[in-house]
Amino acid sequence: MLRFAVLASCLALAPACRISIEGDDDGITPSDASMVDAPISPSCQAATMHSDLAWIENNVFKQSCIFSGCHNGSGAAGALDLRVGMSHGTLVNVDSALDPTRKLVVPGAPDQSYLLMMIKHIAPEDMSPPASPPPEDIGFMPQNAGGATMCVQKREALQRWIEAGAPND
Repeated sequence: MLRFAVLASCLALAPACRISIEGDDDGITPSDASMVDAPISPSCQAATMHSDLAWIENNVFKQSCIFSGCHNGSGAAGALDLRVGMSHGTLVNVDSALDPTRKLVVPGAPDQSYLLMMIKHIAPEDMSPPASPPPEDIGFMPQNAGGATMCVQKREALQRWIEAGAPND
């Protein structure tokens, strides 16, 4: 009976519940489950109230991008340093190493920000102008997530930060 009540509640709140399945509280979700109803993890729920770089660095980049030698200032992964206090300088108005005709983050222009395409928030064809997907040997990010993507709430926090002009707060 309790399962039925929970299911009925979620169905009644379908727009609010329509999110990705969470394995842990790391905000990484299986890409093939992106339309499955499930509870939102605490870290993804918190993302709905943020668009500030300090929060993004600590709760998105730190959890999804700088582990295992990726984007941690070691010179690997295109020398993209996403550590706390370093990410703004390596993202905003910086050319992409994969496509030098594109900027990683264009303040105020999420549809031109290559970062959002790389994390599967904007489809390559929806970029302005349309882009090619990353090379197969690189792929979309985060790479170490086994084909998973960040939860939509964290991707939306990044989009809001870019829309706000990508301030270095």
